[in-house]
Amino acid sequence: MIGQARLFWRFATGLRRFLRTPLSAADCHRIAGEDLRGRETNFLHLARRAIYGFSRSPYLPLLRWAGVEYGDLERLVSAGGVDHALEGLHDAGVYLDLEEFKGLRPITRPGLSIEAAASDFDNPLLAREFEVESGGSTGARRRMRIDFDLLVHDAASWLIGFEAQGVAFTPWAIWRAVPPGSAGFKHALFGAKVQWPLERWFSPTASSWSPGGWPFALSTAYAVRAASFWGSAIPAPEFVPLSDGLPVAQWLAGKVQAGTPGLLSAPASTCVRACIAAQDAGLDIAGSILRVSGEPFTEAKLRLIERLGAWTFSGWSMSEAGPLASGCARREAIDEVHVFTTKAALFQRPKRLAGGDEVEAIHLTTLLPSTPKVMLNVDTGDYGVLTRRDCGCLLQQAGFHHHLHSIRNYEKLTASGMHFLGGDVIRLVEQVLPAKYGGGPTDYQVVEEHDGPVNRVAVVVSPRLGEVNEEGVVRTVLDFLGRKNEGDRAMAAIWEQSDTLRVLRREPYVTPAAKTPALRVLRKGESS
Repeated sequence: MIGQARLFWRFATGLRRFLRTPLSAADCHRIAGEDLRGRETNFLHLARRAIYGFSRSPYLPLLRWAGVEYGDLERLVSAGGVDHALEGLHDAGVYLDLEEFKGLRPITRPGLSIEAAASDFDNPLLAREFEVESGGSTGARRRMRIDFDLLVHDAASWLIGFEAQGVAFTPWAIWRAVPPGSAGFKHALFGAKVQWPLERWFSPTASSWSPGGWPFALSTAYAVRAASFWGSAIPAPEFVPLSDGLPVAQWLAGKVQAGTPGLLSAPASTCVRACIAAQDAGLDIAGSILRVSGEPFTEAKLRLIERLGAWTFSGWSMSEAGPLASGCARREAIDEVHVFTTKAALFQRPKRLAGGDEVEAIHLTTLLPSTPKVMLNVDTGDYGVLTRRDCGCLLQQAGFHHHLHSIRNYEKLTASGMHFLGGDVIRLVEQVLPAKYGGGPTDYQVVEEHDGPVNRVAVVVSPRLGEVNEEGVVRTVLDFLGRKNEGDRAMAAIWEQSDTLRVLRREPYVTPAAKTPALRVLRKGESS
């Protein structure tokens, strides 16, 4: 209790400082420019203090194993820049697989084994002014403490992304979960910082004053009150389950009717649910703007949204690093974004997956000393197409030249904006379900379906097991996925209310190499 009180005091103090110094659009461009010019300095500062100056950093023995001391790193950056230096480090063995970064297995290289927990990658430089949980976008949800310095940088690039689309300062709302999830809270704070306050905060989860949830509920309530006091506004969250998107659709339709079409920011399939609600109710939302993120944005989702006359642009983020990219205003792919190279460096390397597929895996390094996690050549579990081209949009003019599109994940189960690591799926399929319903690890499979407008998940159960209680299987899956903490339980509740899960009675899919993967992601045109 004393620790929570101290954390809340730091949060309240930091929030007051954050809110009473708003940013103008000119301030945002200035901050972005300074961060771009300071990439090398910021990276070296972070490496010197949070890695070489922090004896418990798991990166330290890895770098020394590769023969790279701080002076060597300085020379690498001086000779070719941050990006060139990072690729050289990767080729020397300085990188982390996703499971190594999550602490799910030791960091192993020839002659080296490092035991590391996920918390060992927490940034030791932070003031740690408030606590959230990760969205699980790179694995299991984990509690993280972050400070407001990062939110200043994020608010600046975030606003520039909306300016590029020509929609900054239009009426806007979010349909995102309340804390312990971080995305909705950050959106509300960004808006308050740049004096573009949210109009409505729809949440698919309700605030909980339970023993595990009350610190998050208290922080949310305090932020709503404090923002009003300091001349901004954060609306009180409104519980709107994913199974009933009508209130969101009515808000969008009301804005259209008033002649000021609104902007909704939400995970991609959540935006689709708002559109389906509008379609079912006969509401006109033509001209509405939907900022989609959180899961793959597909042609099927786009077609449904565009049939109603709304239009979209994408974002890309990680809970460990915050917003990482915003949509290109002159996109050539439906989810094309500009990478915020102020705060992250990206490159790709081929990765061979189980079953024989090969993807261009994205490796990410954080550059700012204020990010909650220190990431050095971490495989994010994502792949896509990373390019540079002259599009001429405002984001390029601001200095963000790297484009990324066709962003997908290869080690995660993703639906309704929620994410679970492939390792959890394997345990579910190979241990939990067989222990309760019989059979073995090849009798079950989880299938993620991306072909329709809303991602769904099927639990495949072999017919050879005979009669199985299908409702019980769904309940078991939800209980397992929600077993760890308040954040996981909130995610499982979202899946339950949105009818995301179903059971299929057939034999699991087997690869040409005679393997039965625990998780199969269906692409467009594939059948389940």
